[in-house]
Amino acid sequence: MGAMPGGARLLVLAYALGLIGWLGIYFKAFDVYQFLALSPARVWKGEVWRLVTYAFLPGGIVEWLISLFWLITLTSVLGRNWSGSGYWGFCLLAIVGGALPIVIFKSDEIRGLAGCLALIFGLLVAWDRIYERERMLLLGWGEISVRQAAILVALINVFLLFFCNGWFITLAMLAGGLAAYLYFKVRDQKTMRAAGQAVSSERIARLEL
Repeated sequence: MGAMPGGARLLVLAYALGLIGWLGIYFKAFDVYQFLALSPARVWKGEVWRLVTYAFLPGGIVEWLISLFWLITLTSVLGRNWSGSGYWGFCLLAIVGGALPIVIFKSDEIRGLAGCLALIFGLLVAWDRIYERERMLLLGWGEISVRQAAILVALINVFLLFFCNGWFITLAMLAGGLAAYLYFKVRDQKTMRAAGQAVSSERIARLEL
């Protein structure tokens, strides 16, 4: 993680330390999930921090290992494209995007959801949007585009998520990717609008000359 900016490194570290919470339950020493996991009923009662903190707790040791691998991999690439606060803001958007469908539609059924797949899906969308023209070598596959790699990783995670948690949780976590997609759509529109205004200003300046 040495090549990552400080803010991006802090986010990865925060998720890595979430394993302590899982170990607390495993060894029956303490339970932070009852305070931090996503519980829609608790969110509606004012515990809004759960919209974010659930993503920093592992759903299990295997899920933690896989998610940590992708979080480190994607953050090492994407963290340099934002400031520390900007990267955190983008990640929090994806995390909350995954939590909202559960809070809105499953308020009486979900008791304690944890895991950062909404964030992973959001980062995969960012990887595609920022590096879509680049190509990479994948062992056993040959050269593929970043878009193809992002879709492949997303499909693997969707498959695992569906068989572990069902279709609704899968769709909810995919909403993290949707939130990231909407972020880039809004950002691109603002960039195009700003570029158009700059061109108009340049034309006016030329006419005045």
